[in-house]
Amino acid sequence: MASLQRLLGLARASRGRLRLTFGREPLSVFWGHERGLPICRYYLEQFLQEYALDIRGRCLEFADDWYTSRFGGSAVTDVDVLHIDDSNPVATIVGDLTKPNDIPSDRFDCIVCTFVLHVIPDFHKAAADLYRILRSGGVLLVAVPHISMCDPEYHELWRFTPEGLSLVLENVFGAGHVTVRAYGNSLTAAGQIRGLVPEEFTNAELDHRDERFAVTVCARAVKQG
Repeated sequence: MASLQRLLGLARASRGRLRLTFGREPLSVFWGHERGLPICRYYLEQFLQEYALDIRGRCLEFADDWYTSRFGGSAVTDVDVLHIDDSNPVATIVGDLTKPNDIPSDRFDCIVCTFVLHVIPDFHKAAADLYRILRSGGVLLVAVPHISMCDPEYHELWRFTPEGLSLVLENVFGAGHVTVRAYGNSLTAAGQIRGLVPEEFTNAELDHRDERFAVTVCARAVKQG
């Protein structure tokens, strides 16, 4: 049975890899979600695993608390979910980080901000407010897209290079307090756009990093006292 499953997996991977060069239409127009874990999320999870120890105490996440709960576990004492309006039933805080809001300053030990900044018109203001609501010594964990499809339905406004994300965060957190990670390479970037998923690549292919063709750019920023 294990051998059969392996053969089926290899056949599926081979079909997917063929689509890198043949056919005009991608295998997915939803970043590969319906086919498996998207490549961009594979890289995000690598980043969150590396910095899982930062996800502790009182935390904030956007839209839901899935990554906070998964990677923080018992180290998380409280978690809030932020949404821009009251349309999200799991949100515990409703507010706009680019406008005056009621979120207290110096409140959170960790903020998990994944694939959010690229849909905010004034991401500089958002970064400044994220800094404001972090406690001294608190950590902001950010993920943004670099190479990806863009669907107007999701109102995506920006893409970030590693240097660009570093500049945005260092303007607020200060030089020396921001660590940037760029994940992906030209092969996996092509796969991301074509709708392939991690199972259709080898580990060596997935884990090779070439920031010129990064799929996902992540950063860890620390608020100094």
